[in-house]
Formats: sequence, C-alpha cells, structure tokens
Amino acid sequence: MILKTLVEKLDSLFQKKLAFEWDNVGLQVGNLDKDIKKILITLNLDHSVVNEAVNSRVDLILAHHPLIFNPIKSIISSDIPQKKILSLIENRIALYVVHTNYDIMQEGLNEYVARRLGLVRLNVIDPHKTQWYKFVIFVPLEAEEEIRKVICKHGGGKWRNYSCCTFNVRGKGTFVPLEGANPYIGEVGKISYVDEVRIECIVSEDILDEVVSSAIKAHPYEEVAYDIYKIENKFDEVGVGRVGELEEPEYFVDFLQRVKEKMEVRNLRWLCENCEELKSKKISKVALVCGSANSMASKLASLDCDLVILGEINYHNALHIAESGKILIEIGHGCSEKWAVEDIYNKLTDLVCAHGWEIELIKSKAKCMNWRFYID
Repeated sequence: MILKTLVEKLDSLFQKKLAFEWDNVGLQVGNLDKDIKKILITLNLDHSVVNEAVNSRVDLILAHHPLIFNPIKSIISSDIPQKKILSLIENRIALYVVHTNYDIMQEGLNEYVARRLGLVRLNVIDPHKTQWYKFVIFVPLEAEEEIRKVICKHGGGKWRNYSCCTFNVRGKGTFVPLEGANPYIGEVGKISYVDEVRIECIVSEDILDEVVSSAIKAHPYEEVAYDIYKIENKFDEVGVGRVGELEEPEYFVDFLQRVKEKMEVRNLRWLCENCEELKSKKISKVALVCGSANSMASKLASLDCDLVILGEINYHNALHIAESGKILIEIGHGCSEKWAVEDIYNKLTDLVCAHGWEIELIKSKAKCMNWRFYID
C-alpha cells in the first residue's frame, strides 16, 4: 500500500479535520511514494519505540502523541526530538499521528475507555460542533442499489449506532442530449424520460468530498445530477470527554477496584470534600476525560455526575471539582490513554481486512511512563 493512499484512508478513519487548531496531526514524516507493509502502533514516540521500529523494520509508526508540535528550525542529533526525527528519516520510517481528533471523535479514545469501564448511555461532556450536509443524488432505477452501497461504504448516512440511513423517492427525470454528448441512454436531439430515484442522506463535513466523489465515480451517467445542502442541525456526537451510567449503582470502594482492574493501574489518586461518607457512597453516573482535564474543570464541576475520572489535573482545578460534591480520581495521563494502542490496532485491523491489504500490524512493546509513588 502506497503511503499517499494510506494517508487518505487514515485521515478519513480518524477524522483528521476534527483536530484542534493548536494540534499537529496526520503525516509528520514520510515519503508519499513509499510502499507500506508493516505498521507499528504506539502511544508515545520515545527512543525505545524508535529503536523498536528500526529493529522490526517497520515502514510506518502510528502514534497517539505528536513528535512535531512547534515549527522546527533545524534537525540535528544534539536535540532529543530532532534526533528522533533524524533517525526516522535515516531509516525511511514514516510517522503518522492521531491526537485530539482521535480523542474527541465518535468511537474514539474516550468512548473506548468509557465502555471498558462499563459505562453505558454515553454523552459528550464538551461538544465539538461539526458541520453536516444533506447529500442528494439522482440515479436510474437499475443503479439504485449499487450507488447506495457506495454511499454507505464511504460513511454517508452514518449516525451513531446506525449506518446507511437514506431516504429514497422515485420520480421521472427528463433530458435532451445535445451534439457532442455521449448519453448513457437516449438519443442526441430527442427528449428522454427516465425513471429515477432520489437518494439522500446526511454526511459530516470531514467525509463529504469522499462520499460525493465516490458516488459520482460509480454513477453510470455522463453528467451526474446531485445537490449538497448545508444544514443547520447541530449534533453532539463528538467532543471532549464522555459521561455515562453504570448498569447498576456500585459502592465507591467497589468501583475504585473496578477502575484499578479495568485500567490496569497500580497507583491512582482520589480527592473528595467529605471523605468520611465514602463507605456508604454509591456511584451511578461517571464522567471521564482521558489525558489532561485542566481546560475542563468548570464543565466537570457543573456536570451532573457522582464521580470524575481523568488522566491529570492541577491542584486548584481538582479542588474546584471536588468542592462541587464529586469524587475525583486521577490515574495519570499515560495510564488514561495507553488503551489507544489497543483501539487503534483494532480499527486498523478492520481497515486492512476490509481492503484486503497485505500490511502487518504490530503493537509496540513500550510501557507508558507514569508517576510512581514513594512510600516511606
């Protein structure tokens, strides 16, 4: 698989356009003409991961955290980040990053971790508004099923747990082919009447071009009739953090044990205002923010939930949340996001199998670094 083509698929799969303006995602290093046969998936790009990639002779590293954040004025071996870039280039290894776009997307990192913890009926805590469109295309009856399959295959009509949501209306189209035309049916200079179907569906902005171009490519007509409408509907399907419910309420001490087991963490910190009441405290509704939650303190403080799990937060923001009556659990930035490797691996496996590509996928052996607690 040529890197340029793979990047287009990855941009779509991980919804690159959702990334925050300050973030740097997508392809960061690589020759677009390189043939990709082996991919290494990792959380961070430290020296051990670079060495692992070199020793395993991978063609591409897919990382959650970016290696290149700010403009680079030089690439020299005396600088730690630049030394890693230099090593990647010298060994012809490409680097692709999925960061905030993957964090906030539907079925992204926060949803994966929330479901791992057993949370159901999930909602976005801080919605990230995306523009949606209504895509309408007119097709002859004999091409109806084929065009609909193409639209659905590329994500048209997908909404939360439903896919291929379309509306279809039959009608009659007319046209007169003029001199120089090469019509699918009909004769030059004569009016034609055709039984057609109007297929319409909603499409998010990040995949609109792909859906439209794919439908046009599969269409039998020389000139394809289609419309694109910008719609005002606002959907809260993507955004920072998730809040959900437990199937059955649990005592805090039992839920704390669940967090340690499901997240596979040895150390964590928790904070609350009235800790003496915790023995009888039951947890029903839980909020989750993987990674840093400092920008979410006010949102989390005002949120209707019993407990908040996050990667990391500073002391004063933690107090703000705890003083709102919630229990706060901090498990560490890396520990909250390490499951990205597992989830990305699964998503890439589905992508590779769906296209029949001969690409080997490897999960990095590197362990995420996290704070250790010293006990005297």
